[in-house]
Amino acid sequence: MGEPREPYHHGDLRNALVASAVRLIEAEGPGAFSLREAAREVGVSANAAYRHFDDKSALMTAAAAEGFAKLAKRMRRAMDRAESIATEEAPALARFKAVGRAYVEFACDHPELFRLMFGARGVECFHGAAEAPPAETPWTLLAGALDALVSEGILPAARRPGAELAAWSVVHGFASLALEGLAAPRAGRERAAALEAVLSFAVVGICGQVAAPKRRPRSAR
Repeated sequence: MGEPREPYHHGDLRNALVASAVRLIEAEGPGAFSLREAAREVGVSANAAYRHFDDKSALMTAAAAEGFAKLAKRMRRAMDRAESIATEEAPALARFKAVGRAYVEFACDHPELFRLMFGARGVECFHGAAEAPPAETPWTLLAGALDALVSEGILPAARRPGAELAAWSVVHGFASLALEGLAAPRAGRERAAALEAVLSFAVVGICGQVAAPKRRPRSAR
């Protein structure tokens, strides 16, 4: 490896190592780098890296946690953008679909990181091996989108329990199929159209009905 891509700030070596690991994972895959290589890319010794991570597995768990944080940020941006754009759909329905699109787009933009997140290292994130999760996670954002569907009368309250798992299973299955080039198209308009059909299917399956579109008031446009 050559010179470090980004000199780290004093006291921020841990985050610099995580960022380095994410870059290496996305470029070479989870199994193609070592903790020493991540340290070398940052520009520090292996001993310095071992002060923050016991081994490569610990660093990969931290990289998976960073992946979930990045996914949550993308989902939040998509929800906020859907809120600000005038459409014929009910606002809560637009936000719910935006969450699903953001999830699939993230998976397709970061396939190696996505696979790491939903492998053994990602499982450790959920069991507390990584640092405490941020206030917003993909799960809490999805839960909020579902709660909004209830508030707007689209999702019956009786159908709300367990809806996170149903919704997540649908979009995760689509994303996985797209990554592997199986039933879902890999890219382009064909994938986008297929995803919209899947999201509409999810709405009907979760809500138990086809949600009637609602016009937003002109003042919101």
